[in-house]
Amino acid sequence: MKKYAAHYLFPGNRAPISKGIITLDSSGLVIDIVDPAGRLTEEAGLEFHNGILCPAFVNVFHEFEGDRFYRKFPLLAPFKALQPQRLSTEKDLLSWLIAIQQADEQISLQQLIATFTIEAAKAIDLDKEMGSLLPGKRPGLMLISGMDYQQLRLTSKSHLKVLA
Repeated sequence: MKKYAAHYLFPGNRAPISKGIITLDSSGLVIDIVDPAGRLTEEAGLEFHNGILCPAFVNVFHEFEGDRFYRKFPLLAPFKALQPQRLSTEKDLLSWLIAIQQADEQISLQQLIATFTIEAAKAIDLDKEMGSLLPGKRPGLMLISGMDYQQLRLTSKSHLKVLA
């Protein structure tokens, strides 16, 4: 079992959890989510990361190409011109999220992460397994760091690492 914590845990299906802790088994199955009410204490085997933890992005761009994609995900339609040439990896998607947040101060990181996690998983009927960090799911786990933690905004220095 592995335990991870970070400045914020974005479960995908609810508000971010400050100093949230997630426990995964060796296969990536979510065992538990803990909300320590912002007061993280040392714990054996707990790996703390600078950044936010969130479910892995569900890349649905190939499922709904072109205008179909923007009809399915209207939140992203105003940002079509910012879309990178390639959208095949998590890093490609993160670059688009960075561009969106730099172009629009009103759009929240929580909205963007939910779009590419839980909403994307629902769009292709994979939400029983992916899209949110709920016990019993195997959504993958990513760390996004190099951001403005005060405002919860991505910056040009933001990057991601797949943890599970």
